[in-house]
Amino acid sequence: EEDCASGSSDEEWLPVQTGASREVGSSSGSEVEESVNVAEGVETEEGDEADEGDEDNQFEGDLPPFLGRARMNVEGADPIDFFMHLFTQDMINDIVHNTNLYAVQKGKDKLALTSEEFKTFLGINMVMSYVRYPRSRMYWSSETGLRLELIADAMPVNRFEQILRYMHFVDNYSLDPKNADRFVKIRPVLDALKETFQSALDPEEFQSVDEMMIPYKGRLSIKQYVPKKPKPWGIKVWVRAGSSGYMYNFEPYQGPAGGRGEISQLGMAGDVVMRLCQDIQDKNHKVFFDNFFCTIPLLQALEHQGIYGTGTCRSNRLHGAQKKLKKEKQMKQEGRGSVSVVTNAQNITITRWLDSSVIHMASSCTGLSPTDVAQRWSKKEKRMLNIQRPFSVKLYNQHMGGVDLMDQCVAMYPHRRRNKRWYIRVFFHFLDVTTVNAWLLYRMSGNEAKDLLHFKASIARSQFHHNILNDLCDCT
Repeated sequence: EEDCASGSSDEEWLPVQTGASREVGSSSGSEVEESVNVAEGVETEEGDEADEGDEDNQFEGDLPPFLGRARMNVEGADPIDFFMHLFTQDMINDIVHNTNLYAVQKGKDKLALTSEEFKTFLGINMVMSYVRYPRSRMYWSSETGLRLELIADAMPVNRFEQILRYMHFVDNYSLDPKNADRFVKIRPVLDALKETFQSALDPEEFQSVDEMMIPYKGRLSIKQYVPKKPKPWGIKVWVRAGSSGYMYNFEPYQGPAGGRGEISQLGMAGDVVMRLCQDIQDKNHKVFFDNFFCTIPLLQALEHQGIYGTGTCRSNRLHGAQKKLKKEKQMKQEGRGSVSVVTNAQNITITRWLDSSVIHMASSCTGLSPTDVAQRWSKKEKRMLNIQRPFSVKLYNQHMGGVDLMDQCVAMYPHRRRNKRWYIRVFFHFLDVTTVNAWLLYRMSGNEAKDLLHFKASIARSQFHHNILNDLCDCT
């Protein structure tokens, strides 16, 4: 990947005068109304920061303003309606069927799980995500002050553990031994969620591609270690999300080839971006990614498909543009805020900007202008400085945080019960993701203000087919 994207190139890069750079295209099918205030200072894979400070714009629990007039295809006004549109009844029926089948295969002929009982099981797990005990059996404890009637009266503990033990998503005997898909045990659920996520909401104009970690420390060949993540050990998932945080598409990481054969000239990371963006081709969407993904050939490939790309770019992937840009030594002499811009015949613009360190922004839709002013603290002068900031950096900081926003929402009330079966952990993680996506749809539809905790509690109450959780929202 480094070889195909780095080093010198025969491309002709031309310097751009200050104020002469292109502005971001606005011909997308969705009409921009407001800008999302995602936290600036997004850290790239190498640890470089595209913009430091401005921490007062961070997400604090309220849904950011939605970009554009996108259509929602969800009927209903209650939280459970939005959740069930994403996590459909057909999915529940399929899981119940495979769970009963797996129980029979293991010699448990009388499991007899029903759809209504499985909904109660899901509701119990949702309650456990925001009413947390160190051990799951404590919810059914006979000790005064420890027993949680909301859960204990809904289902016996032995029945709960029985369902958890036999929960399955495919028929093991129907699997092809030659199947290279490492997520085959949960593939039907992942494919169904991917379809409902995309059909529920038309894509936003500004989207981002980044990685998400599903915490897991058990034995697993595809387990990854990313030291800068809050939960460094786990299963990596590539995600495409909108600026609002809504997850549109995802792909679990299965190794360099991804279980898909050979890697193209774009490299593994470039192939990931192309696959995640297949459903937004020729609609003039703007996609943002960090320097792990960004290469000049990737931006060109996206532009051929009607998608504009912007990202931080590593210095060894500039395809000869570094020869026409100002030298780093010269920029440091000019001071913080110094900028240099070049463009080529394929309308790819490279912006070199000096903040606390030198940043390279590569884009097929934006460059230097219109510039704005960013405030930075000077350790030497002991005061705030106003420095020039290119438009590409501002736009990147506004719209790159969609996946991180989804991560932050999931981490508020996560299902973190340990399980040796990795696909059970993946299932409950995407159950949390589905809840957050449903909450975002609920807020976008203009319903009454309801925070994520009360929204999740409302879904949990609706999942119980008995009337024992009528006071759930009051308790929270």
